[in-house]
Amino acid sequence: MNSKFHIYTDFDGTISVDDVGDKVFENFTDSTWRQVLQEWYDGKIGSKEYYVRCSEIMEMNEQQLNDLCETQKIDEHFKDFESYCQTKNYPLTVLSDGMDYYIKRILFNYNMQHLKVYANKFVFLENNKVETLFPYYERGCLKCANCKGAHIKEHRKDGEIIVYIGDGLSDLCAVPESDIIFATGGLKQHCQEKNIHHFAFNNFDEILEKFKQIEKNYKEGK
Repeated sequence: MNSKFHIYTDFDGTISVDDVGDKVFENFTDSTWRQVLQEWYDGKIGSKEYYVRCSEIMEMNEQQLNDLCETQKIDEHFKDFESYCQTKNYPLTVLSDGMDYYIKRILFNYNMQHLKVYANKFVFLENNKVETLFPYYERGCLKCANCKGAHIKEHRKDGEIIVYIGDGLSDLCAVPESDIIFATGGLKQHCQEKNIHHFAFNNFDEILEKFKQIEKNYKEGK
C-alpha cells in the first residue's frame, strides 16, 4: 500500500525552541501585552484581536526584528525531519497563527526558505510602528487569525493522510482535520482531556522515529 502523507506543522514553540511571537511582543511592546495574551488564553478574544491590540502598542523596525531573529534557535532535529520528508516526497507545510516575516527569516537562517508557509503578516510603517494583516482570516473559523483547519481542508487531496504537529491553542482547529496528531504542551493537554488519539513528543527526533513506524504500519496495511 503506497501511502501519501502531507505533514503540517506549527512554528512557534514547535519548530522554534521559543515562542518567537511572544518574544517579539515581550521585546517591543509594554507590559500590558501580557494582559491581552491572557484574554486570548481565556477565550475572551480571538487571536486576530490579540494581534491588532498588541501591534497598537508595539514600537519596532525591520532591523530590530531581524536582530531578534538572529538569536532564535530551532529544534536541532527539525532539519533531519525536513530532509526525510524531502527524500520521501512528502509535502511539509508550516501553518502558523504568528507572523510570516520572522518565520521566513528564521527558516532562511537555517537554509530552509523553500518551505511553504501560511501565516499572518507584519507591515512596517513609519516611526517604528507596525501593522498586522490577516490574508486568510475570512476563510477560517473567525476565531483564529489564521485558521489552520481551514488550510488543511482547502489543500487536502484525495487519498492524502494528514499529519499535524503542534503545541498549543492555535492548533485546535487542525485537530479534527488531521488523521495523525503529534502533540506537546497545550495541544497535548487538550488531546488528553478530549480523549483524542495523539502521539506525545519532546522533539523532532522522537517524531521522526515514530513517523517511520507509522509509515511501516500503513505500508503493511495495519
